[in-house]
Amino acid sequence: MSRTVDRRLVILIVGLLAMTAALTGFSLTHRSHQAAPPWLPNVVACRDTPMTHVHDPGRLVVRGNCGSESGTVKNVRLVSAYDDLKITIAADTRLLPYLGRANNGLVVADVIATDQASVVIPPVGSHITAWGAWVLDKASKTHQLLPAYFINIDELHAGSTVLAGQSTEKAGPGPRRSLKLTVTAPSRVSVGSRIDVTIRAQWLQDRRRTPASEIRLFTEMTTKDGVGVRWKATMTHTTGMAVLHLVAIQVPASYILTVYAAPSRQSVSAAAAIEVTKT
Repeated sequence: MSRTVDRRLVILIVGLLAMTAALTGFSLTHRSHQAAPPWLPNVVACRDTPMTHVHDPGRLVVRGNCGSESGTVKNVRLVSAYDDLKITIAADTRLLPYLGRANNGLVVADVIATDQASVVIPPVGSHITAWGAWVLDKASKTHQLLPAYFINIDELHAGSTVLAGQSTEKAGPGPRRSLKLTVTAPSRVSVGSRIDVTIRAQWLQDRRRTPASEIRLFTEMTTKDGVGVRWKATMTHTTGMAVLHLVAIQVPASYILTVYAAPSRQSVSAAAAIEVTKT
């Protein structure tokens, strides 16, 4: 009888230990997949609607509108399809509990096109802190800061230089000039028809206009309520022109096509209204 009681007691203890381990594992996993790293205050205001201008936000799950990350920069690359600037960092220890296995200790701070004019681009090897929205990418299962709209360089890597906005067209000192954009598009198209968009970029200096070549452009088509439905990036050629050929695949409604000069370090945009009809 005593042996039977002892065996039952052992089984009960083992069961309780297994349950405790399972609950602990669930708690850690739940935290990793739900919580966002804390927002460090007094630096930049948190955005209430952080997915504005983010291409295809349906591919993301927002874990927190406000989050901050820190670590050492391992890679900086531009994704030309949408003009996203992806800064990969090796996360600091404090950030690791908020990352999933797919991150493998790395996390991306993604600076979208409309923020690149105001965000400092850190060199590889520097230690940074970044602020933005904490999201989970459904496809890669990785956690990211997207969009990342403020970056502070805590420690600059020896021999490095700092860039702001990836501006190539304004490299070096020179006479003050301003960038002007115009966009031309059909005001009315039927579903399935082609939307031919022409964009012109010009430098205005001393009342003279000259073509602005190699200007990176980010285009976004939104509903009247500001919800994005199409995104595309392009660049002007030597004459300061860029041409896009889109197809009206949206449901019939009124839309706004907005073009942003992503890297110019000037808040420049142009827009055109487009009505998509059934026939």
